[in-house]
Amino acid sequence: MTESSSRRELPTARLAVPPMVRLTDPSVVMSVVAQLIASGTATTRPELARATGLARSTIGTCLAGLEKRGLVVSSGVVPRQRGAGRPAETLSINPDAGALLVVELTPHHIRVVVARMDQRFLAQRRIEFAAESGPVATLEATVRLAREILDELALPDERLRIAVVSFTGPVDAKRGVPVRPPIMPGWDGFGVAAHLQAEFGCPCRVDNDVNLIAMGEARVLPEDQCPLLVVKVGTGIGGGLITERGHVHRGADGAACDIGHLSVVGAEDIICSCGNTGCIEAVASAEAITKKLRAATGNPDLTQTDLRQAARNGDPVAIRLIRDAAALIGSTVASLVHVYNPARIVVTGPLTEATDDLLAGIRSVAYQRALPLATRNLTLAHSVIGEMAGIVGAIALGIETVLAPESFA
Repeated sequence: MTESSSRRELPTARLAVPPMVRLTDPSVVMSVVAQLIASGTATTRPELARATGLARSTIGTCLAGLEKRGLVVSSGVVPRQRGAGRPAETLSINPDAGALLVVELTPHHIRVVVARMDQRFLAQRRIEFAAESGPVATLEATVRLAREILDELALPDERLRIAVVSFTGPVDAKRGVPVRPPIMPGWDGFGVAAHLQAEFGCPCRVDNDVNLIAMGEARVLPEDQCPLLVVKVGTGIGGGLITERGHVHRGADGAACDIGHLSVVGAEDIICSCGNTGCIEAVASAEAITKKLRAATGNPDLTQTDLRQAARNGDPVAIRLIRDAAALIGSTVASLVHVYNPARIVVTGPLTEATDDLLAGIRSVAYQRALPLATRNLTLAHSVIGEMAGIVGAIALGIETVLAPESFA
């Protein structure tokens, strides 16, 4: 088990602007005002009154409640024009209003991050850990890692506003449990959210890793880059979709965009980890490419790390296998373009950092097979954040959850 620890600045995610509905409910009013301040949409009393249509006295009462909760602070004044009245006080979310705990659970590693309510990154630590050890052992290791960071920061549990978990596989986000994750066996139905909530005494949200990556990417890019589709090529293949309004599209049961289990013509005899045959994940994921590399080289001990190194070295066998996989993924992406018509597609995963051949192959086939109307303004590119995109998305999700109406009820 190896461990790494670092602290670096993360890009600031754009926070959602709340819909102006039901502004007669005090908890909704408080939530809307907090979100308007957090998103930077309205940061003075006059701006808040104009944005909500509420009386200034109502805004004042609401701000008094937010200040009492320690969520909002004064951050200065707006420079006034000559001859104008008293300068308006600017407001911001209190960066010291508590902390967010973010956990990233993958088949091969655990990452724990702590951030402030202003999205400032405080600390992170990552260890290599096999999730096949099961949920209990994995979450025990997660808690130990989190405790080490919290102790170093002298941050008691009472200061934690929320925990957000990024999980590799399908998730019932409402219940906070994984649902039959193909590459995380043994986790089906385990109460991840309940376990961490009991441990740290704060609310906990669990979401699919690619949903959070998509959220992170969308929130640091211009708004016109949505709808945005993320395709992650790793041990499996996953997708995440952000709608034109900037929200994660989860579908009726949280199963939307599980693209790794779309079928591929000609692969009907290849069994996938989900139990079906012919899934794109079974023939074109990093693990599937690694299996093919083992067969081609006669070396049964090769890992995905070896595949990435071979790609960096320009190994012709590895490059050919990656290009073959890219063509298959590209055909699937072309179909997704016709269904979703995204403005931007982000291809991510460790393999994309090792070689441009994967992106180039996907892009070539997708543009060739999709119709011109759907591709004339389409951008198909690498991540603008990199491996921390899911963390950025999780932090944004955590802050928006803390500021949601349910938190003020």
